[in-house]
Amino acid sequence: MTSYEESQRNMSRHLSRVLDDIGVIKDMTNLRRHMHLLSETLDTVGDKLQGHNETDYIVGSQIEGTTTIGMDSDTDHMIIYNDYLVVFDWAEWDKDKIILLAIRDNTTPPQLCYLQRLRRDLPLKMDQPVNPTDEVDEEGRVLVSNKWDEDHLWEMYKHLGPMISHGPSKSFSDKVDMVYAFPCASIPEECEFLFRRPRPGHFPKPETLERARRYPTFIVPQGHPFSEHKHLQWRISTSLWERFLVFDFTAEQQHVYVLLKMIRKSFIEPVAGDNLSTFHMKTAVMFTIESCQPDIWRRDNIIACAVNCLNTLLRWIRMGKCPHFTTDGVNLFDGKLSKRKLNKLKDVITQIKSHNMWCIYQIEMDMLGFHLLPDIRLLDDRRHSNQLKILRGILFWIPKEVSFIMIELMLASKQQNIYEAVHGTIGHLQLLHSIHNSGSSLDREAASLLLPHMYGSLASTLASCCIARQLPVPQFVTNLYDLSFTSDLMSTKLKYASMLYCSGQCAAAAQVLTHCEGLLGPDVHHFCNCDSRPLAHKDQSDAHLETGLDGNITKLLKSHSTLCVMFSIHEICCVPEHLQYEMFRTMTHEDQQLRHGHNKWMDLVVIDCVPFLHYLQYLVYRQLGQPARKMAALQKLMDYVCQPGGIRGHVDTALNVLAHCRELENRPDAAFFYYQQSVQKYPRNNIANWHLARL
Repeated sequence: MTSYEESQRNMSRHLSRVLDDIGVIKDMTNLRRHMHLLSETLDTVGDKLQGHNETDYIVGSQIEGTTTIGMDSDTDHMIIYNDYLVVFDWAEWDKDKIILLAIRDNTTPPQLCYLQRLRRDLPLKMDQPVNPTDEVDEEGRVLVSNKWDEDHLWEMYKHLGPMISHGPSKSFSDKVDMVYAFPCASIPEECEFLFRRPRPGHFPKPETLERARRYPTFIVPQGHPFSEHKHLQWRISTSLWERFLVFDFTAEQQHVYVLLKMIRKSFIEPVAGDNLSTFHMKTAVMFTIESCQPDIWRRDNIIACAVNCLNTLLRWIRMGKCPHFTTDGVNLFDGKLSKRKLNKLKDVITQIKSHNMWCIYQIEMDMLGFHLLPDIRLLDDRRHSNQLKILRGILFWIPKEVSFIMIELMLASKQQNIYEAVHGTIGHLQLLHSIHNSGSSLDREAASLLLPHMYGSLASTLASCCIARQLPVPQFVTNLYDLSFTSDLMSTKLKYASMLYCSGQCAAAAQVLTHCEGLLGPDVHHFCNCDSRPLAHKDQSDAHLETGLDGNITKLLKSHSTLCVMFSIHEICCVPEHLQYEMFRTMTHEDQQLRHGHNKWMDLVVIDCVPFLHYLQYLVYRQLGQPARKMAALQKLMDYVCQPGGIRGHVDTALNVLAHCRELENRPDAAFFYYQQSVQKYPRNNIANWHLARL
């Protein structure tokens, strides 16, 4: 072995260790994949509960586990409209679906098609447009525009800022991209290329190809950038297949891919922008894995493998054509890179390859270059802290999804009478049990996260009926509450305590509240998904996150996290009277105008756990005639609201309940002050305006 080869191998080993340290390691990859697979499953289960026939998939870097903290990749969601079906032959027509016929001619670019609307009652073409954006061509065919849902999306998300279109995706932030797609009835002919073309056989694995065949392809809204009919063109997508292929990467192949993404971001993006994307790099890695012997992918050969991938990319740049790994006849450079840009890229990549890839020492992302320097080594505790930081960054997605689903279900029952609401909740419980009993392991995990919240909502609704009729709350309702206590650490327990207080069982409520207070501590994560009321995580220990690193995410969420407490209109009698006013915070036309789709929670009573705990303690001990404990609870509530640096979350509601306590202490001046503080924080959609007028 020459000194050059030995140097390259030592450099590769060191690079692999550093990539491990920053989180590109098997355990963290599996954790990322599990968290995002669970998140997409929760989304899909939530859609079923709401009666939406949609499936949510997460694709791209986050779920692949091919990102780092410094890369800060966005999350790509693909939402599938299952009421629709794209067919490639009239024989695939289905009366139970909204059928769109994919049509193409000799002028249609590869991977693209037009979508023609067909009738639902008969396999015949539709004569009249359905959507204002539909167009009728010279042959009388009604064609669907790929802009068909933009107005709807704009109305839903316009409060987040301007809508950014990038390829088929729509984005209102730099964190989440959304692609809305239609499923295909069969595999498009050009996509059979993946299964039919000759290859050595080690990649993709036969079982991966077999699995891919079982999953659908999709049609996404994207046309050719230079076509005069680009607004009517749609692109075939094999995103799920590509996800499975990356899941098949070995740890070494993943290291190479992440390294190439860092190189692209650091050295290629300044020249080509996003026109040479991570998808081009992924494609180069896949073709290189397919064509090279599997024994070259070793930790001591990472640099050589990265050079092989860059050689693949360089060969395509010289040809001016980048093939698609799963779809025949596609040039991924088409419409993206001019000949002048390709020549520039050729020079840049040639320079990157030179001098044994020494350019990687200049990569600032994740301080990669610094940690590759001689005698610089991340300590084991730094690797561990990086893993905890990654876990903290992705952990909030799960309670966020749970909270969102519960808000939507509670609001859906707002227009129902109490009997319809109870029947609907029972139906949701039956559906969740069916999913839990017959679904996949991810389905079971998703259902187990939602079932306790549903039991708590049903128990609170039934208890509210009893309290309204001045009837005792029966034992079976208490049993339902018991089933809800595993939802998270505290939120449903506080709903139970609130019911006990409202039904006159103050001694029992005091016991529950004492138990809840004992659960508080630095190991508890407080989550809130209410838009414009984000809840920060302050002064929290990371010790409990070890449970998550072991892969037991559900246990971690249920034992160390808590959501804000939410009550629907049907649970109103289980809410202390003063807090009930929060449900009517939108009082004026101006208030309504300032609300948007993600402010639906404002039609509920919502309060964070800690202030609700101390507020209930104050009310209970006041009712029990225990002034010392009452004042201690008031002081804790004041300490929470007035803590240095301020608080986040439902600050207005916390201030409003503190003001109410001051009212009950016959201190209208102090109450007025806290209501004013609440209004200063949120001038609109705040019931404190009414309380100020009342005082």
